[in-house]
This record gives sequence, structure tokens and C-alpha cells, in this order.
Amino acid sequence: MKAVLHHSGFMLLLGLLLGGGIVNTGWVMRRGGKPDLAATRAITSESGGRFTKSRRSSPATATHLQGDGRIGEKARLLTAKDPLDAWRHSLTIPNFAERTAFLSGLMREWAKQDPAAALEMAGTLPAGSLKQDAFAAAFAGWASQHPEAAAKWATGHLTGPLAGETFGSIAKEWAADDPASAAVWVASLPNGILAESATSEVISAWAAQDPQAAATWIDSFRDADKRREALGTLVAEWSAQSPEDAARWVDSRLGNPEAGDLAEALVGAWGAQDPQAASAWVMTLHGDFQSNSAATLLSLWAGSDPQVAAHWAAQFPEGETRTEAIPAIASTWAGSEPEKAVAWTLSLPDSPEQREALDDSVRTWTTLAPAALGKWVEQQPANETTDHLRTVAAGALVESHPEDALSMVSKISAPSQRDDAFVRLLRHWVRDDSAAAEAWIAQAKPSAAVLGRVRNLKK
Repeated sequence: MKAVLHHSGFMLLLGLLLGGGIVNTGWVMRRGGKPDLAATRAITSESGGRFTKSRRSSPATATHLQGDGRIGEKARLLTAKDPLDAWRHSLTIPNFAERTAFLSGLMREWAKQDPAAALEMAGTLPAGSLKQDAFAAAFAGWASQHPEAAAKWATGHLTGPLAGETFGSIAKEWAADDPASAAVWVASLPNGILAESATSEVISAWAAQDPQAAATWIDSFRDADKRREALGTLVAEWSAQSPEDAARWVDSRLGNPEAGDLAEALVGAWGAQDPQAASAWVMTLHGDFQSNSAATLLSLWAGSDPQVAAHWAAQFPEGETRTEAIPAIASTWAGSEPEKAVAWTLSLPDSPEQREALDDSVRTWTTLAPAALGKWVEQQPANETTDHLRTVAAGALVESHPEDALSMVSKISAPSQRDDAFVRLLRHWVRDDSAAAEAWIAQAKPSAAVLGRVRNLKK
């Protein structure tokens, strides 16, 4: 096998087949163009201890790295018999997605047998996603057997985006069995950006086993932003398993600086599973925690059951929570059912949040279906509210359909409000496209009062 791997003609052929030319793999490594086989095997033999026995990887990891189960299983079986034969087969797969899935399964299995050979072959691939996936899969396979050895080699040889993805792959395997040891390694990584994926993988694995221990680890982070982001990840993962337990933990942290972020992270995850239960917890909060969490929940809830979400939002008493909640539900609802959203906002008592919600939903409707909005407005009674709807809709239309916008405001019943709207729209149009605006003015012949104000505005 060594003779084949080191034969220059064979390596050149691989480069031509995969990359259309001689590939340069030096950017992957800190030292040299390919892994040192002897050094890598020495590292593997040093791992010893409780990691010398084969470790079983998690189903989620296998699914993620092998892609399609059938392709991954085929790659595993071929590789178990002859890795080089499996590698040659991968070169014949024309579909890129299938080749990636096969190569991931191949590299994972090969690295369990001989990580040095697998990494050396992965290094021959041209720069790109295929190479990244191959390295990630190889290190996942290696880490499933000897995580310490895989981590030591990766941190000593890899840099750049490839390092970040590979660190995450190692951490996912390692943390599945021993999150505490994986966390110690992740904390030792010098580059915070490259450690992001690995940190997330440790948090996810630890949250499934001992979220309190994960929280204690995260609290040790010195960087406040990194700590806040990691705690949010923990809460989201924890909520997927036991939202009530996660909620009790968040309650215990409400006096901390990151409390608001934690509450919103919990509501975001919980609301996607069970908005009714999440809404009951939101009602136990106070002040900004309640208002911000309610807005987050309603944005989610409106996507699945906007009418129930709207009913809940309408029950809030006057105050900051209602001020945040009403516009939030209207904006989201209008994205799928604008007419119902507008009708709902019109049914609410007059208030600043009701007016904001109405304007937001009308603007959304204008963007999605201006003709339908125009037809709906025509069916409304002539009154102050309808005049306001026309004004708001025209303001949203003027960018893309200025003539339609002017036609809409021409039907405003109050003369002074109609003239004001004409002036605002014409001023915008003249500044955006003076030739088209002047042509419309010459044909439509607006009133002298309006025209005079437009000319003054031009100056």
C-alpha cells in the first residue's frame, strides 16, 4: 500500500482525475505537504488507556457523515475489504452529491483501520467541499477509536477553515462518550473562531447527558460574548429534551447579564415544539423578559397557528408586553394571510400598537399582492380608516408602482389628506425618476395647489 501511495505517477493521476490538474495540498498542513505516516501512527499508539478499545459512534454522527445510508453502507463494506479499491471506485461516481456521501463513508471507515493512509489520500484532493468532507469524515473515524490521538494530530497540522470543520468532527465523536475530556481539549484550542464548531458539538453532546455540567463549563469562559452564545446554544439543546427543566434553570439565571438572551433562546426552541406550554411560562416573567420573550414566541407561533397566537396576544393588558406582541403577530401573520392579519388588527381597540400593527400588515400585503389589497380597499366603507389604509399602501407602492400609488391616494375622501399624500408621492417620484414623474404630471394635471407644492419641494 505504501508503494502505491508514494508513487508519483499514481498521485499525479489522482490529481488530474479529481482536480483537472496537479493539486497543491500545502495549504492544508502547517508542516509539509502530507501527513507523516510514521509520526501519525506513533501518535495513535500513544493514545493508550481507556481509548485503545474500539468506541461505538453515535447514530447521529454516522448519519451526518455518511449521508445516504445505502451509499454509506456500500462505502463501508468496500473499504473494509480494500480501501484503495474503494477509493478508485469513488473516482468513477459522476454525481457529486453521491461521490461526497461515498467518500465520507469511505474515509470514516478507512481512518478506523489506518488513519495515516486515509489522511494522506484525503490530502490529494483539490481544495473545496469534497476535501473538507473527506478530512472531517476521516477524523471522525479516527476519533471514534482514538480521540486524543486524532485531536493531537489535527491541532498540530491543520489550519484555516479545514481545521475548524475537522475540530468539530473530532469533538462530536469524542463528546458523545466523554464530553468532559472533549471540553478540556476544546478549551485548549488557541483560536476561538476555529473552536466554534467544536464548542457547539461538545455543548450538544453534554446537554444530552448532563446539561448542568455543560453550564458549569460554559460559565468558565472568559469571553462574555462567547459565553452568552454558548449558553444560548445549551438552552436550545436542553429545551429539545426537557423544556420544563431548562425553564427552571433559566429562571435561576434571571438576575444574570445574559438572562434576556437565555429567555429568548428557550422560548425560541420551546415555542417551536409546544407554543401553548411556552406561552404559560412567558406569562410568569416580568418586564423586558416577558415582552421580548412574548414577541419571539409570537413570531414563531404565527407561522403555525396565527389565530390562536393572535387570541393570546390580544389578552395582554396595556403595557410593554402588549406593545411588543401585537405588531409582532400582525407582521408575521401578514406574511401568509395578509387579509386576515389586517382584519384582525382592525378589530382591536385603537392604540399605538394597534396602529403600528395595521401599518405593518398593510405594507406586507402591498409587497405580496398589491392588486388584491387594492381590490379589498375598494370594498371598504369611505371613512378615515380607509383613507389611512390607502395612504399607507400607496407609500409602500411608490417605489415599484408610482402610478398605482397615485391612483390609490386619488380616492382618499378627505381633500387635505389627499393633497398631502399626492405631494409626498410626487416628491418621491420626481426625485427617483423626474422624467417619468413630469410625464405623469403633464397628463394627469393635478391641482394647482398640489403642483405648486411639488415645484417648491423640487427647489
